[in-house]
Amino acid sequence: MTEAPIERAEVVALLFNVSDVAATLASIERWLKETMAKRKLTKAEREEMNARHARVLANVERTRGLAERAQAKLDAERSRA
Repeated sequence: MTEAPIERAEVVALLFNVSDVAATLASIERWLKETMAKRKLTKAEREEMNARHARVLANVERTRGLAERAQAKLDAERSRA
């Protein structure tokens, strides 16, 4: 039995979900950072945490942008139909 290929609308929905998960992860990391502030981090630990956080935020923005562009394309195609 062959599965039907995934539709663009499903991919767009997945992109939005991934973006939301990444944003949640970023907020959890911020919370952990504040919670761990009770113990002084070394300069190397702070730099590593800040670099990881910056990568997560960049991924969030990139994924969200992909989802928004894909949704706009879907909306345009639907309005032409």
